[in-house]
Amino acid sequence: MAKKFGKLLMVTAAIGAVAAGVYYCLQNKESSVDDDFDDDDDFDDFDDDLEDEEAAKDAERNYVDLDLEKAEEFKEGLNAAKAEATDKIVGEAKEVTDKVKDAADKVKETAAKAEVKVEEFFDDDDDSDGSMDAV
Repeated sequence: MAKKFGKLLMVTAAIGAVAAGVYYCLQNKESSVDDDFDDDDDFDDFDDDLEDEEAAKDAERNYVDLDLEKAEEFKEGLNAAKAEATDKIVGEAKEVTDKVKDAADKVKETAAKAEVKVEEFFDDDDDSDGSMDAV
């Protein structure tokens, strides 16, 4: 008898789940159909207004004549400024490289002097008989 009651309970739960699913689908279907119709109506109302506003703006628009000579002068001035800035940067870069070269030369001279001092230090410790002192 327990087996029959368990089967009955499972069938009842399955039927309830199917009924709830059908109910949910029907509820969402109706609301989505209503939303689709509302969206289409909103866009139709604004099309005419935009065309009228654009026509009014076009009627009020003033046009400006272009002066090509001023544009060429501006372009030449811009190119001159670029050239001046490039020359300045190149000059500063040359100064920096010269300073680096000078510093490298000083380091080489200092290293050579230190090497000579180290050699003299080790040369003075040599004994005249060729034997080494025990430490």
